[in-house]
Amino acid sequence: MIGISRSATIAALIATSLVAFSFSSALAQGTTRSREYTGPNRILSVSVPRAPNWAGVPYRTTALDTKGDNQYDKVMFHADDFGQYLVAGARVMSTGGISEMDKAEPRTVLRNISEAALFGWRSDLPALPEIAQESWIDTKYGEAISRVYRAKKGSFLVTAQGRRPSREDAFDTNIASIVARQGAIVVFVLAQNDASPDDPDVVVRMATELLQDLRVSAGR
Repeated sequence: MIGISRSATIAALIATSLVAFSFSSALAQGTTRSREYTGPNRILSVSVPRAPNWAGVPYRTTALDTKGDNQYDKVMFHADDFGQYLVAGARVMSTGGISEMDKAEPRTVLRNISEAALFGWRSDLPALPEIAQESWIDTKYGEAISRVYRAKKGSFLVTAQGRRPSREDAFDTNIASIVARQGAIVVFVLAQNDASPDDPDVVVRMATELLQDLRVSAGR
């Protein structure tokens, strides 16, 4: 087995790096028609999921900036008032990126991509959260890593009484991550649900259902 550093894997995966979680980074424009979302580069398409909140408030759809990489689409579905978020990304790797990743043990590559995807979305996290769960699952994109990260004070919702809330009022929450690679195609999904911050099954189910519906086109 040939080893490869985490930084090398991440560099090979994302030439421009996964963008930080920020609505200001939502520069690319995808299209949504009849609840079907297609990314601006037409790499990724998916049915807009239904947000699992009691009020029936739908997700908003935000295409996230991929810094001019036309082989990469990334989208976020979010119901902010309920702390419910889904992020999906798909990238068609270059020949050089494929060659670099092929030097490493496949599961190591997927672990590294999982962490890169997490920090690409949640750049505000001070360190890698505790890995509360890790398993390997079969998907239509081959073997995938499924993780649940336990993010200390990682919620977007905050709780405070009698005063203006701050980030210090955030609480611990779970973030699910599923990553798979099939040849030149790398896909990932992330899920967070601050309305059920202590139940890992909730975010795993959200992520799994989104991945099952994800469609990737490599022939452009």
